[in-house]
Amino acid sequence: MNQFLADLASKKPAPGGGSASAMAGAMAAGLVRKVCLLTIGKKKYQKVTERFSQLNQEAEELQKALIQLAKKDEEAFLEVMKTKGSEKAVKKAAEVPLETARRSLAVLKMANYASKHGNQNLRSDAFCALELATAAVYGALENVRVNLPFIQDEAYLRDLKNQIDEVLESTARLVKP
Repeated sequence: MNQFLADLASKKPAPGGGSASAMAGAMAAGLVRKVCLLTIGKKKYQKVTERFSQLNQEAEELQKALIQLAKKDEEAFLEVMKTKGSEKAVKKAAEVPLETARRSLAVLKMANYASKHGNQNLRSDAFCALELATAAVYGALENVRVNLPFIQDEAYLRDLKNQIDEVLESTARLVKP
């Protein structure tokens, strides 16, 4: 983590915002897992124990995937630079943060549930998970958008914009202004 933060704060071209968004999503998933683990087995939360066991497994998978997406985002950006902005590389550089946004949205949904139904002694952890997941979604989508002007394939571009809109609409339903 120290090296990641040092690289993030350096003059290196990557990692950047896409990788940071993925790591924010991974941290949110970690906090959801904490809420799950400290809800499971508590007498007061017996009715939701099974659901929190499922959430814990799902959050673990998402956390691992988001950590991998942080690395993939870095690699995708470096490939854009290496190929001097080939359309294939730019598409990949848009697809990776779109996947980050989707997975972070899934974490946001879990954090929302955890904040309402999980161990209330961890409400601040669930709140932090909500905020980190929200930042991850919006940051990742901005990293998709930055690539749009460099994509010539109109059908692909339309599809990408529709996917962005879908994630934004789903996120807006969960995020209170």
